[in-house]
Amino acid sequence: MSDAGLAGARALAENTVKIAEQFGTAEWEADSACHGWRVHDLVGHMAFFFNFIADPDLVFPPNPSGMSERLNDAAVRERADLPHEQILDYYREQSAAGLATLTALQGEELRNNTLEMLDLGTYRLHQLSDAVSFDHLVHLTSDLLAPFGPISHGDVDVAAAIDPAIDWMVSGLPQMCGEAVAAALTSPVALRLTGATERTFVLARGGEGVTVTETGDVPENIATTQATDFLRWGTTRSAWRSAVDVSGDRKTVAAVLDAINIV
Repeated sequence: MSDAGLAGARALAENTVKIAEQFGTAEWEADSACHGWRVHDLVGHMAFFFNFIADPDLVFPPNPSGMSERLNDAAVRERADLPHEQILDYYREQSAAGLATLTALQGEELRNNTLEMLDLGTYRLHQLSDAVSFDHLVHLTSDLLAPFGPISHGDVDVAAAIDPAIDWMVSGLPQMCGEAVAAALTSPVALRLTGATERTFVLARGGEGVTVTETGDVPENIATTQATDFLRWGTTRSAWRSAVDVSGDRKTVAAVLDAINIV
């Protein structure tokens, strides 16, 4: 789905510029729904992700924790005092450069090379377009725009990005929280997504961790949720209990869903 990821990333970058171009000072300074980040910081973070992709010589801020989220916080702090228009220019420049790089990474010579991403795990280079689709879609829909964020205007092309965003989530789950999920899996659990996309995955123990397989052959334990809700509770932005219908053994399903934490 990486080609779809590239299309999703491009659509969401266009959405971001159109939305941000309408901000006044109050909107730039408003608190986003991403804890500790203003709207200014959120746009700067999305630009930094593109910058990371486009520039192999980018110097990262100190990050003794080795955790990706702490690196993101440090990068936000480095850019916190830039003028708002400069942050928007930074986003324009880096999104253009990042999309060009993502296009190159779809080529046969590069696409299957691997990249270690701190505590997130190891991925093939073509999957970075899925990562951008995921990162942008979650931040735009859950942290920036109403009803969860402070910005009341702007549209997001969810359809263009939802499948690559889900692809990133299910490829990342075994690496980001696989140990905790595997410990909870006393029997396989199906995750059925509806709404913006219709897909079903089965989570099961495999080796020392967990496997995630897309299949219609489901076990008796099933968690059914809107795909857009999975973006929120799967990243621990909201509680799954208000967004998931459970069939089968609720105790088993609950333990598995409680263990999911995707970045």
